[in-house]
Amino acid sequence: MGELAYVNGVFGPIGGANVSIEDRGFQFGDGIYEVIAAYDGNLFLVEKHMQRLRRSAAGILLDYDFEGRPLEPIIAEGLRRSELREALIYVQITRGAAPRSHAIPAGLTPTVVMTFKSLPRLPEGLRERGARVITTLDNRWANCYIKAITLLPNVLAKNGAIQRGYDDAIFMTAEGEVRECTSANIFIVSAGTLLIPPRNESILHGVTQGFLIELASAIGLSVHEQVVRLESLRGADEVFMSGTAAEVLGITSIDDTSVGDGRVGSITRRLYKEFLRQTGRNRAPKPQA
Repeated sequence: MGELAYVNGVFGPIGGANVSIEDRGFQFGDGIYEVIAAYDGNLFLVEKHMQRLRRSAAGILLDYDFEGRPLEPIIAEGLRRSELREALIYVQITRGAAPRSHAIPAGLTPTVVMTFKSLPRLPEGLRERGARVITTLDNRWANCYIKAITLLPNVLAKNGAIQRGYDDAIFMTAEGEVRECTSANIFIVSAGTLLIPPRNESILHGVTQGFLIELASAIGLSVHEQVVRLESLRGADEVFMSGTAAEVLGITSIDDTSVGDGRVGSITRRLYKEFLRQTGRNRAPKPQA
């Protein structure tokens, strides 16, 4: 069938999917989301994504009945209907539709939207050469651990980087503390050890990030969670980003300064190779239906 949408109980073509103009997701960005990958027809880390979706719902006091109206069967059904072997599944829950008011009305029915699309591939040239990024002031809200749909600062930072000829941007505080990329987490490699910024309320607790932490431990690499300053980032042996779409992507230039020798490092390559093995991607991909 190919790309597919789901809105409040109904599957259909993406072009025909609609929500109310008074939906609070449209009016206020009042909602949360997750992005899940499927490899060879199998959902990847779906339990972790659902756990984070529940945390996000609790973080904005969104009352969705995850027990009575579970999303996992809907996601599985949508993947089956799409017949996509490698897919990117976007799941969004908003507080629902109501006349515009900052005060939240009682008794709203949340809106549930999903899309099922082919998993995009990063250009091999980008993966081989590594990303060129710039740093930018973190002007987002304080609760970035909530995967909220209010992503305008991320959108502006990403597009600002692209317009200047870079691939992405890294958020940092005015004091020089490193946070994360616009839609991915950051890993720093120093003397064979992986460093990540504290997984507190200031960054998204990445599902792929957590998976890579486990992978690193399994292959004998230690991971430390600590405050990372800009000077440490620029002086690292290797830097890479992780995310559902990026998977594992080396960063070879920050603010026009080369990271290490300016090439994707051996630990980054090793972790990506292990990621491919774990997801079955080291095999020749099956054709999409």
